[in-house]
Amino acid sequence: MQLEGTLDKFPLRELIEMVTYSSVTGVLEVRTGAQVGQIFFSDGRPYHALAGALSGVDAIAAMFEETDAPFRFVADQETTESTLWQDTWEIIERSEELARQWLSVRAHIPSMACVPALRDTAEAGQVQISEMSWPVLAAIDGERTVAAVAEHMNMVLLDSCLALVALLERGLIAIQPPRPPITKTRLKRLTLPSLAAAPAEPAPAAPADPAAADPAAGAGFLERLLAEAQAQEQQRPELTDDETQDRKRVYRYVDDRR
Repeated sequence: MQLEGTLDKFPLRELIEMVTYSSVTGVLEVRTGAQVGQIFFSDGRPYHALAGALSGVDAIAAMFEETDAPFRFVADQETTESTLWQDTWEIIERSEELARQWLSVRAHIPSMACVPALRDTAEAGQVQISEMSWPVLAAIDGERTVAAVAEHMNMVLLDSCLALVALLERGLIAIQPPRPPITKTRLKRLTLPSLAAAPAEPAPAAPADPAAADPAAGAGFLERLLAEAQAQEQQRPELTDDETQDRKRVYRYVDDRR
């Protein structure tokens, strides 16, 4: 069994009711934007739904937002996953309500990548804000996206969006369009001017090599000591025999240390 058509001819609610009354097993597939939503039935009871990253009632709600999308029902298709446990009519009612709320949100916030920003409103002190809206208002910094605000507050995305819409209707915030991604070209424009054109500072002069100016400076301590002693010896008067013997002992000591 395979049934095909569009939701403008067969609304989603009627399709779910028809499958339930028929007590058939299979999958109902509905085009939701660029995704294909799926509702799995076992003997007419829905037990799993998937639409992109959404699952369960949230996935069916995304399908209820569509009004003229194509659909098809394929019999005997099953899955081991399970995300639906409520009664069929409860699932339908809850999904339709979520779809209505999301449609009202998308009328003001077309994308979760939009950026809410505070407005300078003179009458802001006279506006009453609900308890749910206050934390969301405090999380708006002009940088976080709609999705990032919900994540920062650890809130359900729909609840955060409803609070943003309430703030928007009171004139306290504005919804800015998504910012373009940072490409390589845009990144080059955002970087600081290159420092390559700046005049290079002269490199510090290398310290003079003492050994190059004075060969003796490169020698060890004992070599320099011996050279100085020999120079002084040449300048001194002739020594006596005893003094000569003492001087020779000094030279031998220096030679042994070398």
